[in-house]
Amino acid sequence: MGLPPAPSVLATLPTAFAAACRLSRTDGELFERCRAVLVRRFQSEAIWLSVASPTSPVPRVGPAEGYEESEEVAQLTSGETTVSVRTDHTLAQEIRSIAMPLALGLTVVLELRSVLLERQSTLDDAVFQLRALRQVARLLSSVHSADETEQLILDFMAEVFFAWWAALYRPEGDEYVPTVFQSLNDRLRSAPIPRAALDQALPTGSAAVSTDDAAVAALVGPGAELVIPLDAGAERMAVLVLGSRISDKLYGRAELELAGTLSFAAAIALKNSELVEQLHSAATTDGLTGLYNRRALEERLAAEISRSIRHQLHTSVVMMDLDRFKIINDTLGHAAGDRLLIQLGNVLRRECRALDVVGRLGGDEFLVILPMTTPEEAKIFTSRVVKGLADIEIANPEFGRVTSSIGIAESPKHGTTVSGVLAAADAALYEAKRGGRNAVAIADG
Repeated sequence: MGLPPAPSVLATLPTAFAAACRLSRTDGELFERCRAVLVRRFQSEAIWLSVASPTSPVPRVGPAEGYEESEEVAQLTSGETTVSVRTDHTLAQEIRSIAMPLALGLTVVLELRSVLLERQSTLDDAVFQLRALRQVARLLSSVHSADETEQLILDFMAEVFFAWWAALYRPEGDEYVPTVFQSLNDRLRSAPIPRAALDQALPTGSAAVSTDDAAVAALVGPGAELVIPLDAGAERMAVLVLGSRISDKLYGRAELELAGTLSFAAAIALKNSELVEQLHSAATTDGLTGLYNRRALEERLAAEISRSIRHQLHTSVVMMDLDRFKIINDTLGHAAGDRLLIQLGNVLRRECRALDVVGRLGGDEFLVILPMTTPEEAKIFTSRVVKGLADIEIANPEFGRVTSSIGIAESPKHGTTVSGVLAAADAALYEAKRGGRNAVAIADG
């Protein structure tokens, strides 16, 4: 039996090339490793690998000298990728037998790498969108005021799309008014947008659009690149306008789809915040006058009493009711009585400072909390209220004479609890009534 043939010098090349493909992280590294395998096997540096591909940044690997005199031993084109193998004339015949399989292998690897990068990009986009949706879910799960929700939405959307500037418009009357705005450059705050015109260009239920739409672009002004309606069902809650992206990339189909997904969640967040504020208002507001109700007054009074004790401040309360109010209800009807209560509430609201608290305790009884005010200073306030009642009487002669009995108490002098201060003010009020009505009395003590 004869001896088996000696193994070819190329016998281990497929394994070496496979290792090069497995270990390489970039196209450049792949070509360098494959060329290094050939250089070791053929003991020559005169080997060049080149690629022509729209995605590969490595046109050629090999020494700078000798390329022009080299001979091409293989060239293969697959799709948009062309791989070429060249060497000097002395090695051409020996390398030619493996050059075409090598070129084929490299084109396949490059094509697969291109597909994988595209799939990775798609996967990265999907992961990014999932993270964005998770952030929106957190936004929806936490209750904020309408103002806070507007700012959260603006900050979040501007960050998701890497926008240089962003503006959130809310419908007010005949316009969409920019209520919140942010800019990373020198962009000026956007101007209001005519409501009817924008609603016609983007009816309720419209998807996010780029400003390639000429009608929309004319309304939102220069510099805007993406317009996102925030619609909760048939109600338009807001419109978000984004400027160009920091990356200089255009808003493509993927961004428009993501904007559509996030816009609904943002609109629901705005709607929820409005509903919460309405519920809070209903729980703390008197339905007739729009002032604080008894519950809210007591909560605010407790806070002011605590502050007055802690910082040794004067806090006065003014309790008042209308004299002979029952006669107006009995003679003119309850609708007229309600009208008088509303007008009295307007007088109190007008005469109060920004830090004062005014509300209706019930019936025709009202309470005003005057922080950092002594009873003597509170009497100045009551004199303005009395003048306001006289104005009501002049404008509404059917009410007859409009007067009020008023009691004033101070914390901590007349009480250190809500019930104590209110009881002191109530006692002063009845002292004013016993004195003949249309009077102001300060609590004893």
